[in-house]
Amino acid sequence: MEYFIQNIDFNQNIKRIKIDIGLGEYNVNSLYWLCNDNNLLVIGFDPNPKCIKNALYHTNNMTPLSECMGHAIHTRLDKTNIVEQKNKLNNHFSVIPIALNNVAHPTNMLLYKMQNDAGTSSLYEPIDKNLGPVSEVVDVPVYSLKHFFDLFPWDKFEYIEYIKIDAQGADLNIIKSAGDYLKERVVYITAEPENKQYKDIENNVVENFTTYLESQNFIRVYNKNTADPTYINKKFLHLKDNIYIYQFG
Repeated sequence: MEYFIQNIDFNQNIKRIKIDIGLGEYNVNSLYWLCNDNNLLVIGFDPNPKCIKNALYHTNNMTPLSECMGHAIHTRLDKTNIVEQKNKLNNHFSVIPIALNNVAHPTNMLLYKMQNDAGTSSLYEPIDKNLGPVSEVVDVPVYSLKHFFDLFPWDKFEYIEYIKIDAQGADLNIIKSAGDYLKERVVYITAEPENKQYKDIENNVVENFTTYLESQNFIRVYNKNTADPTYINKKFLHLKDNIYIYQFG
């Protein structure tokens, strides 16, 4: 983990941090955040090499969001200054190629890599036939969010603006894995309550999200820019209207 953090460019132009956990085939949310903020650094987590490769390709090559989303969506990109904005995206997006889960110590776990959609790959065995076949099962490194936050440069950033999680059944575990950093350092969080497509994820439901996050000083909010359950830390309620959040797909 230390190696990856040392290679992230926390330059002077970076004023805000968002975290994208589970990039999917198209890192739609990361792209949209970056297109709307010149001073943002996005840190992505994904253990699947295909998802990482695609995310870096889409970011580096300015893939239109309409292609990623499958329907028309407008960005605030200035088409007359494409080179400058391309460089901005390149420098403001970093991927850490590991899985996250609620583990006390760094470990390895099996990742079920899906053939049809790499974004549906999971640490949990798929049981929904609609997901298609498993292409292979591989060992991947697994850390907790706390492991990452223990090394994060808090002297430069007071808080993390937003964490989006789409981890195919591991979302609640990932939330819990942040430890006390969640209530002390995170403003917004959005997570996917998927609990039927994989084995042993019955607890990954919105009711459990809400119960746990309320214990960490969060309340649920309803935001037109997010599809999955979204929460704000009451400690940072004064920032509610100052932070841009977006999550679809």
